[in-house]
Amino acid sequence: MKRIIWALLFVFLGEQSFALNADFLGYLRGGTGLNLQGGSKECFYNNGLPGNFLRLGNECDFYTELALVFNHKTATADDPTFFKTQLRFAYSSKGLRQWESTVVPVNSSNNTVKVPQSEIEAFVKAGGFSEVPGEFWVGKRFYRDVDLHIFDWYYYADMSGVGAGIEALSVGPGQLAIAHMIQANEDFNTTSVGRPALNAIDLRYTSLKVADDAKLNFWGVYAWAPGSSDGSTEYVPTNGYVLATRLDSVAYTGHSNTTLMFGQGAMKDFNIYGSSAVNSNDTSQNHAWNVRFVEDWSRDVTDSWAFMFGLAANYGSNGKDQYDIVQWQEIGIRPIYFVSDRFQWVFETGYSHIKDESETLSNGQLAGDRELARVTVAPQLSMSKSIWGRPVLRAYMSYSFWNSANEDVKYIGANAPTFANKSSGMTFGYQFEAWF
Repeated sequence: MKRIIWALLFVFLGEQSFALNADFLGYLRGGTGLNLQGGSKECFYNNGLPGNFLRLGNECDFYTELALVFNHKTATADDPTFFKTQLRFAYSSKGLRQWESTVVPVNSSNNTVKVPQSEIEAFVKAGGFSEVPGEFWVGKRFYRDVDLHIFDWYYYADMSGVGAGIEALSVGPGQLAIAHMIQANEDFNTTSVGRPALNAIDLRYTSLKVADDAKLNFWGVYAWAPGSSDGSTEYVPTNGYVLATRLDSVAYTGHSNTTLMFGQGAMKDFNIYGSSAVNSNDTSQNHAWNVRFVEDWSRDVTDSWAFMFGLAANYGSNGKDQYDIVQWQEIGIRPIYFVSDRFQWVFETGYSHIKDESETLSNGQLAGDRELARVTVAPQLSMSKSIWGRPVLRAYMSYSFWNSANEDVKYIGANAPTFANKSSGMTFGYQFEAWF
């Protein structure tokens, strides 16, 4: 049935594309490979780090986004108003074979299944009015800023979710955006206040010029959820906030984003996914906090080389009474050597470290410091001579190694069970990436 719906949608769009004035956008990523034990490739993660640290050769899925932007009314010189609707569908599969199941077991005792959701953006945006300033939007959308590509991580101002807002407000030398995001709890339907929901007011002030080649951006959030009860469990009120700034500049002839952030309580992880139902028996979320620094630098082709570089460090508390300190660091670089305009050699290497004082091993002992490093080499074909040239096709060989604390089945073994109780692993395979 789902295939029929997709087929009808594309036939409809093909027939109506001129009448609808629609844009078609997309992103695709995928590949296949083997581990040197002889089986299908497995990916190695330093669990607890956001994103996918050193993603080159370490992506174990096919991921697709298809977006449609319907331009109901475009701005003109006589009438600057515009209205548009954006839909984005996403699908992820393990990439193990041609036909893969669209359902996965979540409870082996009763064969309960869960169908993956696909629609991730559905919102309407309008602006250019003479009566009121700014551009307005309502719906579900990617509400986020920059990403660190080699870590596959939207690290700043990622509040993607459901809400409404106004943006492109000219205030002084910069631009202001205000949004109200609402994240409902999926775990249960009703309490004394209904389905628990986390509210967040998001403020962004961008493009404040501080030099000829540097701009400051500011981000602030306040989030809250009321207390409630489901008859057997009491949930206490929760709140939290974010204060953050990002310097967008030119550094050493490359493009730099330097970010400093502080998050507390429900916003300790710098996103909308804090709990809206904090159990009165564990109020650690309300006391948790993190301070985070990120440097994201890239330099496009100069003669024959281009570079991507990422550095991030986090220090904070999980809010518990003891064993509460959480800290991690990661650093990585991706040099690209351009043999020609189309053929390139890509290298990626880096190191990561995480220590969460409350983590334990399978035997109950404290985990301590967990470390992971990786070296990857990949010849690739690219459509253009740029670090951002896409599509690309590549082969890769990747070697990952980690310390003894990470050998536990709870950590490396959670995603790469073949390599539990081992100290390293090697994979090779093929990848593609495209956006349009």
